[in-house]
Amino acid sequence: MMAKAAKNQDSPKVAISSAQKAIRVPRKRIAELVAFVAQADRCRVADVDIAVVDSAKMAELNRRYLRCAGATDVLSFDLSEAPKIGLSVQLIVCGDLAATEAATRGLTPARELMLYIVHGLLHVMGYEDQSVRGSVRMQARQEELLDQFLARAAQSKGSAK
Repeated sequence: MMAKAAKNQDSPKVAISSAQKAIRVPRKRIAELVAFVAQADRCRVADVDIAVVDSAKMAELNRRYLRCAGATDVLSFDLSEAPKIGLSVQLIVCGDLAATEAATRGLTPARELMLYIVHGLLHVMGYEDQSVRGSVRMQARQEELLDQFLARAAQSKGSAK
């Protein structure tokens, strides 16, 4: 069940903490990304708490919540109590993994981290990646959203000069 947003929805409240040293966390840009994804998917998001952790902490949480060994890119939790006011989301993302994957894929660590955040948000908004069809749909949507966000940010940066 997705909570739909009005076009003039207030921006979600976004709290970001970082307990890792692998990458710099672009807090303002991430808050803008969260608002962009919510608006683009017409999903009312009230608040998002994002914790960027190291691989040891992520492995511990992955084992506790998903019963899987090792670190994963993102864990997402829907903490909503009243869908009428919007989703309340907690995302835990792995900074170490973002740094490693970014180097492997030839991307910036910030872009990889933002990809994890979009992925986590989409999970809470109802997307799934357990089936082949769902995974293909979700991967395409997360790349599309991130590319649109980054293009818009580059445009506004260029027009501000």
